[in-house]
Amino acid sequence: MARLYRRRIPPKEIITLELGRTLSQISYDIERAISILIDRKGKVEAVFVGESYEVPFDKILERHREAKYRLRGYRLLHTHLKNPALTHSDLVTLMNERLDLIGALEVRDGGLHGKFEVAHILPPNSREEMWRIITYNDLGRIDINFEEFIRDIESEIEKAYFQFGGRSEKEGVFLVGFSTKHRAEAEESLNELESLARSADQVVLDKTVQVRKQIDPRYLVGKGKLEEVILKAKQVGAEKLIFDVELTPAQVRGISDETNLQVVDRTQLILEIFSRHATTSEGKIQVKLAQLRYDLPRLTGKGIELSQLGGGIGTRGPGEKKLEEERRRLRKQIERYEEQIEELSRRREHTRKHRRETGVPTVTLIGYTNVGKSTLFNALTKSGVVVENKLFSTLNPTTRRLILPSGREILITDTVGFIRNLPKELVTAFRATLEELGGSSLLVHVADCSDPLVEERIESVENILRATGYDSVPRIIVFNKIDSVPSQVTTDGLKSRYKGTLVSALNRETLGDLLEKLDEEIKFLEIGRQTQITESNLSEAKA
Repeated sequence: MARLYRRRIPPKEIITLELGRTLSQISYDIERAISILIDRKGKVEAVFVGESYEVPFDKILERHREAKYRLRGYRLLHTHLKNPALTHSDLVTLMNERLDLIGALEVRDGGLHGKFEVAHILPPNSREEMWRIITYNDLGRIDINFEEFIRDIESEIEKAYFQFGGRSEKEGVFLVGFSTKHRAEAEESLNELESLARSADQVVLDKTVQVRKQIDPRYLVGKGKLEEVILKAKQVGAEKLIFDVELTPAQVRGISDETNLQVVDRTQLILEIFSRHATTSEGKIQVKLAQLRYDLPRLTGKGIELSQLGGGIGTRGPGEKKLEEERRRLRKQIERYEEQIEELSRRREHTRKHRRETGVPTVTLIGYTNVGKSTLFNALTKSGVVVENKLFSTLNPTTRRLILPSGREILITDTVGFIRNLPKELVTAFRATLEELGGSSLLVHVADCSDPLVEERIESVENILRATGYDSVPRIIVFNKIDSVPSQVTTDGLKSRYKGTLVSALNRETLGDLLEKLDEEIKFLEIGRQTQITESNLSEAKA
């Protein structure tokens, strides 16, 4: 078999008659399947005794990364001792490795070769076909110019990739939604995941939703569905699978064992976005702490299942001793960052105390992510806080002075946006930021009235306030983006139900009602505060 490495197949041919005879004879003699990997120049890269699915592609081709809209640059030819047809495992191997082609050569009695069946990947199509199979009864009558054949296939794949929205400079991803309840709920959540992916500068090439009664503890969606997802992701040229749940360490390992695609969950994606948007030392500390908290339970005896930000999924650990050292290292890092967060919290409390002593009321803008809080903040204060049509574009609180119509002065703060099922690691790590809410005189809950799910978003924010213990802070609601709502009936209905104020942060002329409302609320709060002080002084006098 070692002589096979010296063979050269003409680049225009898939297989030569001589190579077919040699493979058949060797396979017949040893009574085992033979697999041979050939590059486009006709050089034999590897020879392996075993079926196509047993070939260790990750080791053989570790230096040859897959391209977004290119095939791998290798074809796999192997022998079949019994069934001459390509098996399902062969076709899965073709897709998983994005091979140029996979071929199965029938071995007959005496080591003679029989039928030769080949398959190649198809670009995404309306028929939902993933591959095309071609059967040859005679190796001497294969009339394909392999170089032209592959060039045409890759041209079609490249064209389809860009038609699906792919970008050469951005990562293509495949989204997987999951629910044990209702499809509509899962699809709604998946739409939000798509927005998160865009905020991470990723291109969503395709997506799917799986609804099943029980969660598969190893594969989440079940092994059959997972295979379907992986094959489809490979066909559209995705580099990453993003699951719209938080995967358990066992699920990360199970799914990663089935594919060489990156495997990411919703929490990791949000962590990545926060990491991208953290520009200050405070923001970076809080994000890093969240990442470490996420990574720690994903250190297992089998390996280190770290987030892509902390080191990459699927990195194999060198053993239990090394694993325990890694755990201790992470715990020490967590302790160090927690101390820094505590110091940050103390400094912010000192700042809030100073503000209280000056008697200047503080107002904090809160709301679901991407509702226009920063745009409204800029409009009110004539500031230049970064505004992007992306989720979590604001991470660090920004405070400015604002003069109300009555001449009253307040401090107004822009904060990080909320999202439903906000990862607990982020809630904990951003405690110092969230504490700004507790020290506020008034919360201004900004909602996007152009969002069809505006009321669900409002409820999500309220749930986070309750969970963090800040639901007792006085608050008003402001409906932003009225310029994007075609029907006034919608905005009037929301205003009536929530006793809210309507604005367009892009039009400062619409902010008058909000400024008057702030003036009114602050005045009311100050009267209440003065009453409390008076009652307290009277009680002390009586005592």
